[in-house]
Amino acid sequence: MPPICDGETAMIETHKSFCRFCHVFCGVEVDVEDGHVVQVRGDRENAVSRGYTCPKGRAEVERIHHPDRLLAPERRDGGRWSRISAPQALDEVAERLGDIVARHGPDSVAVYTGCGGHRTSAGGPWFVRRWLDALGSSRMYTSFTIDSPSLSVAGNRFFGGPVPVNLLDIERAECVLFVGTNPIASHQLNMPQSSPTARINDARKRGMKLIVIDPRRTDVARLADLHLQVKPGEDATLLAAMVKVILDRGLQDHDYVAQYVSGVDALHAAVRDFDLEYASRRTGVPKEQIEAAAEMFATARTGAANSGTGLHMAIHHNLATQLVMTLNGLCGRYDRPGGMNRNEGALGRTIGPDASPMRLPPLPKSRVRGISAYPGLFGAYLEMPTSTLADEILTPGEGQIRALIVNGGNPALVLAEEASAQKALEDLELLVVLDLFRSATAEYADYVFGVRHPFERADVAKLMDANYPFPFGHYTPALVDGPPETLEEWEVFWELAGRLGIPLRVGNLTPEHRPTSDELLDAMYRHARLPLAEMRKHESGVAFEERHTAAGGVIPNMIAHEDQRMAAGHPDVIAELRVVRGEPVISGGGYAPGEDFGFRMITYRMKEVYCTQGHNLPSLARKRSFNPVLMNPASMRELGIENGDTVRVENDHGEVDGIVEASDDIGPGTIAFAFGWGDPKDPRPIREKGSNVQRLIPDDWRYDAVTGLALQSAIPVNVRPAAGEEIAR
Repeated sequence: MPPICDGETAMIETHKSFCRFCHVFCGVEVDVEDGHVVQVRGDRENAVSRGYTCPKGRAEVERIHHPDRLLAPERRDGGRWSRISAPQALDEVAERLGDIVARHGPDSVAVYTGCGGHRTSAGGPWFVRRWLDALGSSRMYTSFTIDSPSLSVAGNRFFGGPVPVNLLDIERAECVLFVGTNPIASHQLNMPQSSPTARINDARKRGMKLIVIDPRRTDVARLADLHLQVKPGEDATLLAAMVKVILDRGLQDHDYVAQYVSGVDALHAAVRDFDLEYASRRTGVPKEQIEAAAEMFATARTGAANSGTGLHMAIHHNLATQLVMTLNGLCGRYDRPGGMNRNEGALGRTIGPDASPMRLPPLPKSRVRGISAYPGLFGAYLEMPTSTLADEILTPGEGQIRALIVNGGNPALVLAEEASAQKALEDLELLVVLDLFRSATAEYADYVFGVRHPFERADVAKLMDANYPFPFGHYTPALVDGPPETLEEWEVFWELAGRLGIPLRVGNLTPEHRPTSDELLDAMYRHARLPLAEMRKHESGVAFEERHTAAGGVIPNMIAHEDQRMAAGHPDVIAELRVVRGEPVISGGGYAPGEDFGFRMITYRMKEVYCTQGHNLPSLARKRSFNPVLMNPASMRELGIENGDTVRVENDHGEVDGIVEASDDIGPGTIAFAFGWGDPKDPRPIREKGSNVQRLIPDDWRYDAVTGLALQSAIPVNVRPAAGEEIAR
């Protein structure tokens, strides 16, 4: 756009780009004055976001120019940090990595990619996997396996392997069911973005029915025709009861099931005892609501069920996730308009009529608990379970992790069991962190590399490519120059590869010559459906002619089971249904007789921040500087607690203080406590920094035997008024 002259001030140039504060990548206009970003607003010419931005995106002005931003690499010497040059930092890190590999082998080196690392198309997990392969290490970890490994487990059971039916076609859906997810706050990837509230409201005006299953009356639950306020941790029972209603009454899509679904009789027998009376008593949801939800969902002509981290982090998450998929299979909601479909994207390839299954290779297993690796959520790569990362560092023996590179993540605040995570980070021989700021994790690091802000690098929308509501490509150049001693994430790995002499190759590029960002992007996405050369011509992005998700050709072609049918009666599902039905019905917060807990604590996402980012930005901190303990007013009266009081939340594993906030959105036996807050090394009080709920989450108690995931939501706790000094850690 042409520059703007504001009186006697310097010229303001407006550039088009896309936001990368979160994964949604909304189109933005960025005003730049004298090389500084001065304003960010929505780009109305972006065909997907249409001018929408959220407060976090508009706060990028504060993030790029934050006084605490890392402007160069730093080395920790004891308790002090020293600024050093990028070449020196790379030399020293490479020397130490080389020594560790020589003594312990390549599997002693691991990389953890967090939310920030996923939002760079050149340096994300798809690139990190290449680097680790060149090194000879299998140790790639990401934030995906912290909160949603059940998507992979359930999907592989149901379909036999990865199948591209991940995207809700809300524009053509008659009924949508959201389970344990609040897309208005989380901007979940499997619902078209951005502006989720507007998309849902538009669909509701068109006549779409909305059902929400969630212990909390969330933003999306407020819009629902039916909100089933389930007791935390009882989603599997509720979903099994809905399946029973559908099968008992013959409401399934009989033709679709006959062609594409197996094991229905076994499933029907397995849910026989999940009658409405039992389900209502166990879940706290009136039986009339369960029945109405099942009928509303099954009798709609189109629609889909969708789950999120509230479900994926609770007990029986593999079963519950697969039951959500089963509802879609029984009602004919996969690979059909208005259901769960795909976006072939601008960077991907078209799926033709001769598509075949993507069969999984043999999966490596962790040394700890024998947990299998997972196929990556955003690309053709395998990743190890992050639920075992701390133990892989702390457990001696062959394959022990001795060096960890953290790529845009903050495991100190998100791994289960705060003390275990701290000890693991402290015990590493080498910890390297790539970030914009010295994060909670960076406080344990030997080296931190300041990275480029998204507006300081060229990029394409890799993370959203298959999750836009229709095929859409977006390239952005760097808008401003980055600080000279900062590096892009991929540059750190590239330079280390050259110094280590490992055979990293991307297309024709090798470490002997450091490419430009554009050269690397061209090499990585040389097979893109829309060439990057064409994308570069469209500053607001380019939309394909088809303005909807793609349906057809995937089911049954890409189902990997031998019979090419979705396995509704998978043996693991049948077995876990028997386990669930055999569990006692507990009135309190515990899961077994004798467990004396008054509440189950759910964790959730707050709109003011994204994962562990945004807490330090003034405009966001003014809205909320801590994560409150949300509690029903009736429960507060029983405990003699007033709004704004400090309370102690505790269980057999630990305790943490929080600031209570009355909320009618929470049932009397539930509290809600957001995760990603409360840096243990931050000396400020909890009213300024928040509280770390990971203190209440042990990594070796009631963890899932398949995913290794700790019980990270629906956690038994007690609450009492805090006496004396707050636990500020």
